Amino acid sequence: MKRRSFLKSIAGAGAFAALSTRLQPLLAKPVAVQSPLALNPLRIPQVITGGKLSVAQTTFKIFPDTDATVFSINNSIPGPTIKLKKGDTFTAKITNNLAEETVIHWHGLHVRAAMDGHPKNAIAPGSSFDVNYPIIQRAGTFFYHSHANMKTARQTYLGMSGCFIIEDDEELALGLPSGEFDIPLLIQDKRFDSGKQLEYDPKDSDMLGGWLGDTILVNGTPNAFLTVAQTMYRFRLINGSNARVYKIALAGGGSFTIIGNDGGLLEKPVVASSAMLAPAERLDIVIDFSSQPFGTAFSLQSLAFSFGGSAGSGSVPQGAALDLLQFQIDRTGTPGNPLPSVLSTITKYDIADSVRTRTYELNSSISGHYINFKNYDLNTIDQHVKFGDLEQWSFINESEQIHPMHVHGTQFQVLDRDGSPPEAYEMGWKDVIRLDSSGRVNVLVRFAEYTGVYLVHCHNLEHEDMGMMANFQVESTGGVSEEEAALGALTITPNPASVRATLSFPPLARESLLQITDDKGALQFSTMLPPEFESYELVTSHFAAGSYFVSIGGRRAKLVIVH
Repeated sequence: MKRRSFLKSIAGAGAFAALSTRLQPLLAKPVAVQSPLALNPLRIPQVITGGKLSVAQTTFKIFPDTDATVFSINNSIPGPTIKLKKGDTFTAKITNNLAEETVIHWHGLHVRAAMDGHPKNAIAPGSSFDVNYPIIQRAGTFFYHSHANMKTARQTYLGMSGCFIIEDDEELALGLPSGEFDIPLLIQDKRFDSGKQLEYDPKDSDMLGGWLGDTILVNGTPNAFLTVAQTMYRFRLINGSNARVYKIALAGGGSFTIIGNDGGLLEKPVVASSAMLAPAERLDIVIDFSSQPFGTAFSLQSLAFSFGGSAGSGSVPQGAALDLLQFQIDRTGTPGNPLPSVLSTITKYDIADSVRTRTYELNSSISGHYINFKNYDLNTIDQHVKFGDLEQWSFINESEQIHPMHVHGTQFQVLDRDGSPPEAYEMGWKDVIRLDSSGRVNVLVRFAEYTGVYLVHCHNLEHEDMGMMANFQVESTGGVSEEEAALGALTITPNPASVRATLSFPPLARESLLQITDDKGALQFSTMLPPEFESYELVTSHFAAGSYFVSIGGRRAKLVIVH
């Protein structure tokens, strides 16, 4: 298709204002509270740190009066919220009780390729898979969902998703709203039949534009309301929809403050009257209800927008205005802590350090969706990426569809959108970037934690299932597998070892993860090593006799332990 000029109107993030140490008051005009009988109280999913995750076809009361057939995780949609702290280890047993294969992807998390949820690692019906990985990244809002080959859209739509929250000491020291005032909001649009059962029967037009619903669920709740106090709240917005893009705003034109996006905190708070949120993108926002009169209500909304492409099928087209969640002010509260003027420090990539450019052209037709005119093949490695290199990836949308592009295994920094700076809330770290009709976005990306096979794909889930996805392999040296990468860069003496062994390696350029796995890939030990370290004394007497792999960043070596 001919490239068309980018429509500036879609970016429409509203006017940004300078932020003082206190939030600006809301401008929304409050209205009398609607009767809760006409709405449903917002569900707050159970919080866990790991354990058992059972995927099954069950019934769940999406609407209070009806049992709907869903694909639940631990008998709930969404699944439980997983909450951990940097330095913890996440362990879980995923059991697939479906009649079809599935796999769970940990969206936005930096994990070993074997743990990432690649479709090649699908769990067969009746089987289980043990997940085990350290939490090595900064605080942020993430989520998890199905990633089964050509089944991602349907399985995720039917309920297979949930929130994943990471905390760290830096964020906890800021005094941001916490506890009951820190609420994840997983936003999805669905279609229901006359019996209030989920519909998913995409036609060609749905596969072209993506499946669009006519009913909004927030945390699995239709027509949701939340009672709030006259104080500050943090809302972690996750767009869990298959294809719908939201233009987040407050009823009446009020302002809110964006403190984070996909990869965690921004450097500074951003005051906004609206912000775009494409599928799989996240925004952490703070809303100050302290000036809102007791007994009034207003809504979190998606404003109408145009983007110059196909609005898709369904009764509510892409870009339509929607109510998402009603807030009801029903009690007093303390003013809350002022937001700090600086939230975090982010080391910015320098394009001068980029060693190569990769181009991903996004092509769509009624018969399929492609990257560089290629349809996805599960067993083909489309790109080979060198561990540690900084690269520029250029995403070029040759279609009239919106394509939110997601990169597994790391986060990137956005350089520009059609030659102009990205929105302020698109700065910092991202793992999804929205490509508008005939648009272009350039990002800087580096893989400096794990080697192995990862994915880049469109997060319009129908587009993904129709082939807009590619494998890439992160390699320490050309053509080397994850298990064989950099065997000569790390030495171990003595080897075999009995009581202890010395790990020697070149001085570390950055904080790096040391991890030890057994010969089946199960994690046995992990710790973070500071920059400039060049050796580590490992007590091997704590390990059972056998063969192990030791990795530090991209360096790997085999260790044999004898007793």
